[in-house]
Amino acid sequence: MVSGYLLLFVYGFIVLWIFSFIFLYRRQITCMAGMMIAMTIGMALGLTFGTITGMLYPDHFFQITVISILVGGIIGVIAGFPFSIMAVLDGFLSGAMGGMMGAMLGVMIAIETINTVINVMVVLSGGILFILFLMIQSEVKFKESDWKSFFFSNRLPLFLVIILAFYLTHQFSYSTITHDDDIDHNLHSTYDGSD
Repeated sequence: MVSGYLLLFVYGFIVLWIFSFIFLYRRQITCMAGMMIAMTIGMALGLTFGTITGMLYPDHFFQITVISILVGGIIGVIAGFPFSIMAVLDGFLSGAMGGMMGAMLGVMIAIETINTVINVMVVLSGGILFILFLMIQSEVKFKESDWKSFFFSNRLPLFLVIILAFYLTHQFSYSTITHDDDIDHNLHSTYDGSD
């Protein structure tokens, strides 16, 4: 079985790769592309974070929603910061909305489908981040031939890391995180209406 820490490391590496690309080549990226970058990163990561935390802690819906909104918004702000205040606002609003929707989705997932939903969310966010990487590459003109251009002008290294992440996610099982009886995913069905 694949450890959750290994998955977290691989996905953190992918996000760090994208953020490094943004910050190193921010002067070559237009304001409109910067807004799109901030919106895409905020929404994709906020949705993924909200869904996964909502599945892990469905009994704490309010807290998970607030934390997911903040995490998605902060990630969107960081992604928009190198470009303009419009990109910051766009990133925050998209990240907050993604975090809120992810938390709502995560709480509603039945325990039998948690592994499937994790796989879908990882493939969705990984695919979105790779398409975003391709968009940023189309904005940037690589002049020098050094380590930066090797990692950021070639598509293959990030593509291979994302494929590794997909493989690790497929090998991952939710039962490695917690026991099935620790979480009650049928919380809403037990409410009888009497206070």
